[in-house]
Amino acid sequence: QQLNLQLRITLYDGLPSLFVQLTCENVGRQPMTVSNVQPLCAIPSEGGLHWFNVAKILTNGQMYADPGAVSELTSDSRRSWWNVAFFSGYEREGLVCGSIDNEGALGQLSVGRGANGLIALTAESFLAHGFVLQPGRAISSNRFMLHIGENPYQALETYADTMGRLGTARVHSMVNGWCSWFYTYESVTEEEVIRNAEYAARTLKPFGFEYVQVDEGYQRWHGDWEGNEKFPHGMGWLAERIRELGLKPGLWIAPYIISEPTDLFQKHPEWLLHHPDGRLRRVGPWPSEESEWAQNENPKRYGLDITHPGAAEWLCALFDKIRQWGYEMIKIDFVGWSLLAAERYHDPTVSQAAAYRRGFGIMRKHLGPDCHLQDCGPGPVTVGLLDSMRIELDQNYGYRQNAWQQYFLTPSGSAAAAAKRYYFHGRTWTNDADHICLHLLSLSQAQAAATLIALTGGNIISGDRLMDLDAPRQTILQKILPSVGQAARPVDLFDTDAHRVFAMTLKRSFGEWTIAGFFNPEGTVVEQVMPLERLWLDPTKSYIAYDFWQEQLLGVFEREVRVQTPPTSVTLLALHEKRGVPQVISTDRHVLQGALELADVHWDTATQILSGVSLGPIGSAHHVMIHLPEPHPWVQGRHALYHDYPGYSFKMTDEHLVRLRVRFETENNVRWQVSLKELLG
Repeated sequence: QQLNLQLRITLYDGLPSLFVQLTCENVGRQPMTVSNVQPLCAIPSEGGLHWFNVAKILTNGQMYADPGAVSELTSDSRRSWWNVAFFSGYEREGLVCGSIDNEGALGQLSVGRGANGLIALTAESFLAHGFVLQPGRAISSNRFMLHIGENPYQALETYADTMGRLGTARVHSMVNGWCSWFYTYESVTEEEVIRNAEYAARTLKPFGFEYVQVDEGYQRWHGDWEGNEKFPHGMGWLAERIRELGLKPGLWIAPYIISEPTDLFQKHPEWLLHHPDGRLRRVGPWPSEESEWAQNENPKRYGLDITHPGAAEWLCALFDKIRQWGYEMIKIDFVGWSLLAAERYHDPTVSQAAAYRRGFGIMRKHLGPDCHLQDCGPGPVTVGLLDSMRIELDQNYGYRQNAWQQYFLTPSGSAAAAAKRYYFHGRTWTNDADHICLHLLSLSQAQAAATLIALTGGNIISGDRLMDLDAPRQTILQKILPSVGQAARPVDLFDTDAHRVFAMTLKRSFGEWTIAGFFNPEGTVVEQVMPLERLWLDPTKSYIAYDFWQEQLLGVFEREVRVQTPPTSVTLLALHEKRGVPQVISTDRHVLQGALELADVHWDTATQILSGVSLGPIGSAHHVMIHLPEPHPWVQGRHALYHDYPGYSFKMTDEHLVRLRVRFETENNVRWQVSLKELLG
């Protein structure tokens, strides 16, 4: 007689989804401790979840470090944060179950295989271990959605789209820039930041580079965010210097970490997280406060409890100051082992999710609507407040093999995260899969890593010392700037937990084509074969294939694409339907091969002229590759000669290929045309 429970099940006309939410009201006279609310519990012995022929499931992790797993559905119960997808085949309907609003609780699911093909599925909304429900008050679970899609991709994308629309997601801001962390670590200096910013302004800004982000190491202490002795002019001065270069300043901060030497710790310990027995709670990435690692930590660190009014006011003042300094991009970090590690708060009626969203709301309010806010925490809680989210464990510490492993050889690395979380991008936030660190990698590895991050469609952030990048690696970086914003789908999403093939279809007013990346992280040549329909192409048609990095026409594919990818590299293809007329099939300006640098392409049958408009930074040049349907063997003179015009020239380089060179000498757009009659004589 202490709780009233109301279970709400909602269906909408024309939408193959079911929504479930449970509300609990304390109708007794005493406070109650309620750690979680369970709106859905499908037990096979009582019916279970009816979704047959499930081969595999896709789970998710709580935050960036754990992107989840693709695994067999077995009798062993598996836990997933936020959502889980059930896979019965690429051409069959897909089912996704997940929480679509997470402002008040953290959504978790448990799933396992029961008898007779039935599935055990439990959905829970975690509040906090010490969450208190006062008399007369009610708490609701997250709304959980069970959605049936035409295929597993559509099911995942609709789930993420529903979460984004419900939370009014911010999905149009991306970071194209540089971050200090991956080669300076805590040793970053004001001078080093300025040197990189100056170099980027000269060489990369024309290609879409915008942001310079200062990471960990600038602060006096965690909790005292003024610049230390390595930043003698102060953080406001540095932001202004970056803006003077025509760039946007960004800043890393861990707002919930408070070190012992700070004024806040010394004067206001009541603003910090406490154990249930009243002792101050230490925080850190170590296993426990009793561990040797924690005991030897100096200085000791504590967590800010923003449910305390004084702490909330301090956080408001901090982000007011950062806004006044002029930073236009803020990266929030160290949240999993600080604010989200609390068993209960100063206000015990606040859940972990509500506390986290409250803090993010303060940041957004005081930074303003135009600041790019990046979350290294539970993004589903901050939908509508964050702009981008870290989606993988950014720890490629070490030499070449360590960096390569983090990109491609671990299930928590960049490729795996880009695959297993692709569907959130552009629907709930902008994905941030990893920094681009090229200096340790071979050229083929650098091309592969850069291609992978570009195909995520999200943030593109260099982690290299820009001034020291050699010309080939700088060219690779330029070829992925800026981000186009569209994410490729992982073609092998449910085939593996180490994903290797990504593809996207690009549509522009002048045409449509597919970009497909075949990655080979191994030390031997790998042949990869993919049916056209798996790349979302028409298996009854023929497609011209061009290899971007090898600058090679591979020919025409029918029914399937078959490529041999060299060790530790990528084969990046542009696939165009063969139309039987001269057509543009690639450029060497950007890895998406026409998405940014082509404004128009038109074939005139009557005049036999292919014309177009190309875009590029003034002072640059790039090539446009044109495919001719009929072979034209090499003949001395004639089409093997250069044909020169103001702003461009062209010649044949293969019996099917014309290479057009466009020069942006005084304008950033050039109109060109190739006359077949003139070329062939």
